Amino acid sequence: MDFNYFLIRVNDVLTAGVAATAFALGLYLFFYNRESRVARAFIGLLGCVSLVYLTDLLLTNIASLERAALLLRWQWVGIAFTPPLYLEFVRSIRLSVRRDPFFPWLQPLGFALSAVVAGLALFTDQVVRDVATTAGATHLRPGPFFYPFALLFAATALWGLRETLTARRLCYTNAARRRMAYLSAGFIAPAMGVFPYMLLSSWPESVPGILLWLFLILGNVAVATMLVMMAYGVAFIGALTPNRLIKHRLVRFLLRGPLTVIVALIAFGVGLMLEPRLGLSQHTLSLVALACAVILAQLGVELAKPLIDLALYRAGQAEVAQVQELSQRLLTTADLQQFLENVLAAMCELLRSAGGFLALLEDGDLRWDVWCGLRDVPEGVAELPLSEVTEATRQDRFVMWDGYWVVPLYDKGGHDLLGLVGLRSPESTLPLTADQTAWLDQLVLQARAALEDRRLQQVVFRAFAPLLPEFQDIHRRGGVLRYTGDVVVGFSLIQSPELPQWIHDALAHYWGGPRLTENPLLDLEVVKRAAEAYDGNAVKGLRAVIGDALEQLRPSGDRKLTAPEWLLYNILEMKFLRGQKVREVTRRLAVSESDLYRKQRIAIENLANIIADMEKETQEVGEGSD
Repeated sequence: MDFNYFLIRVNDVLTAGVAATAFALGLYLFFYNRESRVARAFIGLLGCVSLVYLTDLLLTNIASLERAALLLRWQWVGIAFTPPLYLEFVRSIRLSVRRDPFFPWLQPLGFALSAVVAGLALFTDQVVRDVATTAGATHLRPGPFFYPFALLFAATALWGLRETLTARRLCYTNAARRRMAYLSAGFIAPAMGVFPYMLLSSWPESVPGILLWLFLILGNVAVATMLVMMAYGVAFIGALTPNRLIKHRLVRFLLRGPLTVIVALIAFGVGLMLEPRLGLSQHTLSLVALACAVILAQLGVELAKPLIDLALYRAGQAEVAQVQELSQRLLTTADLQQFLENVLAAMCELLRSAGGFLALLEDGDLRWDVWCGLRDVPEGVAELPLSEVTEATRQDRFVMWDGYWVVPLYDKGGHDLLGLVGLRSPESTLPLTADQTAWLDQLVLQARAALEDRRLQQVVFRAFAPLLPEFQDIHRRGGVLRYTGDVVVGFSLIQSPELPQWIHDALAHYWGGPRLTENPLLDLEVVKRAAEAYDGNAVKGLRAVIGDALEQLRPSGDRKLTAPEWLLYNILEMKFLRGQKVREVTRRLAVSESDLYRKQRIAIENLANIIADMEKETQEVGEGSD
C-alpha cells in the first residue's frame, strides 16, 4: 500500500473527527451552558472550526478545481469571523473573572471588518485567488489583503491568550485556576484549526509530501485535544450544577459522541482499504465494520462505567456510590405496584383463589390500585369501611368479608394499618396447612416491608423537597465565587429560572394543595411580610402576594372578556382562581386551546416579573430599615 495514500486517508478520518468533535462540543454547551456568556462565545468559535473542517472534508478527492475553489472561498466565512469571536470570547472571560469590560465598540467593529473580509474572499481576488495543489493538498493563493488579515488574526489570538493567562492568575480557587489553565492551554486550538497556513508559503518541492501529511495529522490530533480542554474549562464557568456532575456528564458525552464517531470512521476507513484486497464489492465490509464499531464503542463505555466513576469521583467516591445505590433501590409508584401485583398473584395461587385485590391506605382513605383476576373492582369492595375490618368475623389470620378473605397489613409494631389484601372465595380450607401458613407469612411480610419502605420514602421526599432551592442557591453561589472574589449579596429565589414554574404550581393549587403548601416561594421576604397579617400563616401570605400581583396585572377600566389587553388577566383569573375548565375558558374568551396555553405561559411570566419586583422592593425596604 502507498504510504502517502495511507496518510491521506488517516488525515481524512481525523479531519472528520475534528469536525464532529467541534460540532458535538457546540451542541453540548448549547444545551447545558447556553446561559453562560463565555459558553455562547465559544460555541461561535466551534461553529467556525466545524465549517472549516467540514469544507476540508468535502475537498477530499474532489475532481473539479472550479468546485474546489468555490468550497475554499466559502471556507473563508469561518476563517474571517474567527478573530471577532475570539474577541468576544476573551471579553466574556474578562467579565466573568475581572468584572472589567473593555472597549464596547470593539465588538461591532470586529464583526463589521470580518463581514468585509468574508465578502472580499467570496466575490473578489483581494484576499485569496487562484486555486492550486501542493503535495496532494488543494488550497488558494494569497491576495493583497491576505497578509494584513494574517497579522490581525495572529495579534488577536496572542492578545487573547495573554488575557486568558491574566484571568487565570486572578482566579481565587485552585480548581478555578486549574480549569482556566486547561482553557489557556487549548486557547489557540481554533486558530490552529482554522487558519489556512498553505497560503503563507507553498510546500517545498525538495521535502517529501509525506511530511506534510504527517504534520497535518499531528495538527488535527492537537486541535481536537485542545478543543476538548477548552470545552472542559468553559463547561464550569457559570454552571449551577455540582462539579462532579459536570465532569461525569461531559466525559460520558465525549465517549459516547466524538470518540465513538472517530472509532466508527477508523473502522469504516479500514474496511474501505481492505475491500479491494479481499475481492469484496465497495461498502460491504466497511459498512459492517462501521456498525460493529458503533455497537462495541457503546458497550465499551457501559462496561467501563465503574472505572470512569472511579477516575472522576476520587474524593467522594463512597458518598457517590451510596447516592447511586439509593437511586437504584428507590421504589417508584410503578415499582411498588408491579411488586405488589406479583405478591398478590402468588397469594391467589397459594390459596387457589380466582382473584383478589390489594388496597393501600393513604391519608385515611383506601386506594384500590392493585388487583388480579378481577376485571373490575367490585363496588362493595371499593366502599369497604375500615371499621368493618376490625369488627368482621375473624377466622385464623383472615377477616371474612362479603365472600373475601381479607388480610390486614400492619406495620412492624402492629399498630398502624398499611393496607388490605383481599382474596375472593379461595378453594383452600381453614385451617391452613403448615406449608401454606409459612408461605403466606412470607408473602405478607414482603408486602408489608414494601409498603413501609414506600411510606418512609414519601416522608424523606417531603422533607427533601424544600431543600432543593437551597441546594440550587449553593450551586449558584459556588459558580460565582469559583472565578471571582465577589461576595454574593441579595441572592434570592427570584433569580431562579424555575420561578415561573413555582408560580404555576401555586396557581394550580391556589385554594389548597401540596404545590401551594410546599412551594419554595414561601421563603420569599414579601411572602413572610404578607404572612404577618395572617398570624404568620405563610400559605395565606403567598396567596395574598399572588392576589396582589394579579391585581397589578389587571388592566384599568371595566372588564372585557374578549379584549386583547384583558386576555392575560382573564386566563389566570378564570382558570386558576375560579377553577373553570379549559373548554369553558376557551369558549368564553374566544381563543383556541393551543393559544390559551401559549398566552397562559406569557401571563405567568409577567406575573413572575411582578412578584420579582415586589420581592426586590421588600428587600430594599428591609435594608433601609436596618
